[in-house]
Amino acid sequence: MIKEKNFLLLVGSQLFSVLGTTIIQFVISLYVLDITHSALVFSIITSLSIIGRIVCLPFCGILADRFSKKRLMIVMDSLYLVLAVGLLAATRLNEVLVLVGILTVLMGMVSAFETPVVQSAIPIICSQEDIPQANGMISSIGMLGNIVGPVAAGMIYRFDAVYQIFALCGGLFLLAIFCECLLKVPYLSREADGQTVKEIVVGDLKEVTMYLKTEQTIVKIGLVAFLLNLFISSFIQVMIPFIARIQMGVSEGQFGLMNAFFAGGSLMGTLLYSLLAKKLSHDSIFKSLMLTSMLFCGLAFPLGLMSNGNLAFGLMVGLVTVLLATVTLVSVQLIVYIQMRAKQALLGRVMSFIMIISTLAVPLGQLMYGLLGDILSKNAVLLLILALTAITLSISWYSRSVFKEMETVLPQTDN
Repeated sequence: MIKEKNFLLLVGSQLFSVLGTTIIQFVISLYVLDITHSALVFSIITSLSIIGRIVCLPFCGILADRFSKKRLMIVMDSLYLVLAVGLLAATRLNEVLVLVGILTVLMGMVSAFETPVVQSAIPIICSQEDIPQANGMISSIGMLGNIVGPVAAGMIYRFDAVYQIFALCGGLFLLAIFCECLLKVPYLSREADGQTVKEIVVGDLKEVTMYLKTEQTIVKIGLVAFLLNLFISSFIQVMIPFIARIQMGVSEGQFGLMNAFFAGGSLMGTLLYSLLAKKLSHDSIFKSLMLTSMLFCGLAFPLGLMSNGNLAFGLMVGLVTVLLATVTLVSVQLIVYIQMRAKQALLGRVMSFIMIISTLAVPLGQLMYGLLGDILSKNAVLLLILALTAITLSISWYSRSVFKEMETVLPQTDN
């Protein structure tokens, strides 16, 4: 599998695409924080991309199942290229926050297609036994882009020359498009039988809804993902950057290094999965979530109990890095389970369902933490962390029964 040209082209397209989107997201977050110094405004801009994703996600799986996945990948990166040019122009005009907000929504809408399309393409390109390894490698390549992107952007970021970075991202999207043009993905066509677009959409949504009624374990996985994103992921995405940049006053280089470490933690999680895939079980998932709870509780020390700023920043980065590794390990394992369990003809729509459920929590959590970030004192942040630790422990205990179900359900062989 690793030596196949087709798979290497998929890896290359993902690397360049993820690298471009990661740099753009990093620059937007740093740029908005430098302009506003507000956790609320930062959370609003950040959540706009998620809202764009939610709007499109119900239709992403349908397109992924019915249209050429290769063409969809090319269209996605072509739109990313157009949006990168739009961001470049926006930074040279007045009312930059409004324009950045609009373009962020559009970028979120495009990114909604990425996960269902790529993840539903993997089982077509690879054999059944190679699916876990392929997922680990694709995820690792994506995380590698997440490491290199923030470091590179942090080194070259300048408030008065941010447009240059958007131009660089445009070049990365061109490279991704080149790889995708050479990519060969078998097209499993589905006849429309003379149906209108509305009938196709309604019929496909009804089909996957009926299927999920018989697959309650998949629905429960979506609920666990929703709760984890609402309370943990949103906290990391809003509160940690706000505290680091505004309250701790870290430099652009430190901010980029922090994001690189976070991406490295996620990469560590995917690599661990690739190495331990055959040894992992529902018990390992439960233990990982318990470890996540303890790591989250440990954030009380750097965020409220330590007076040395540099030491507190280093400890905070270390704890969040390991936390992200454990969460990613669980996430990849759940994705592989769904890929091997769900019918291939419905896989795009099933992945869209999981993405909708988990993504819906993000803007809600981001806005919640944006409001809290501007009003909470240092002592109040400590109380918030303790409360969230208790909530996370509750989620872990609930998830234990869900993951036990995974061990008792045999993978389907009929696709």
